[in-house]
Amino acid sequence: MPMTQEDIRCHYEKEWKGKSDRASDASGLTYSSPVEDAVLYPIYQQLAADVGARVDGGRVLDVGCGSGRWIRFFLERYRPALLMGIDFAEASIELLRKWSPPTDGTTLDFRVADITSGHLSLGEPFDWINVANVLFHIPEPDLFMRALHTLASLVAPDGRIVTTEYLPRTSMRTEWMMVRSRYEFEAAVQAVGLRIVAVRAGGFFVHDPMGLDGPDQGVRRRFYQVRFAQERLLNGAGDEQTRGFLVSYMAELEQATLAFCKERLADIDLPGQKLVVLARAE
Repeated sequence: MPMTQEDIRCHYEKEWKGKSDRASDASGLTYSSPVEDAVLYPIYQQLAADVGARVDGGRVLDVGCGSGRWIRFFLERYRPALLMGIDFAEASIELLRKWSPPTDGTTLDFRVADITSGHLSLGEPFDWINVANVLFHIPEPDLFMRALHTLASLVAPDGRIVTTEYLPRTSMRTEWMMVRSRYEFEAAVQAVGLRIVAVRAGGFFVHDPMGLDGPDQGVRRRFYQVRFAQERLLNGAGDEQTRGFLVSYMAELEQATLAFCKERLADIDLPGQKLVVLARAE
């Protein structure tokens, strides 16, 4: 049975509480693949620079802040004036308040908030809003549109929103996700007064290949086989030196594959997640 947004919230209440309870330091909060991080973070930074994002010295909002992956990313690479993290799971905010890293000139603020709840006031508009792995976890159409309305109301007139999407040609429903087609997604953002200003592929094998059309028995199955093999290799690494070598090798393979494909295909047609930048419609 496909999960509802409330099912997903309940899952993460348990997930973030357990992760916080088990952690002995901030390294225990990791919730992403080191290969994905090595590939995605430089792409993200370049994209932010390309669209003229005001992150340094700006007001930055991380929606669905979870265990703090993007909070740490922004603090390690930028110096925003304000960095606010919001999540619909109270356990996430409790975790971040407990484990929040030291800052140098950045005000940190963590709040329990749900972008699908209707009007959401968080003070002045934000220059940069990060919405990673959130929107496709809102399967209900009315709540999804409510979330987009909220994001449109929170971004500054010259600000930007970056979200992770797959953008296949055909919408598809999985247990966890409502993966909206590029056409459905673009129509929805236009309906709330936003526009797409950039699409950048963020990986190749490190994500589920939801950007591919067709059944799981086809090309998508071959992608899953590669992904599972990579996970087995990393999980089976006997020591940190071997693991570090595998992470470096897999990241280089991702980067080489992306570079090859980008010479021949538009980013939107690659199989994995894309970083999609939105702005207010002109």
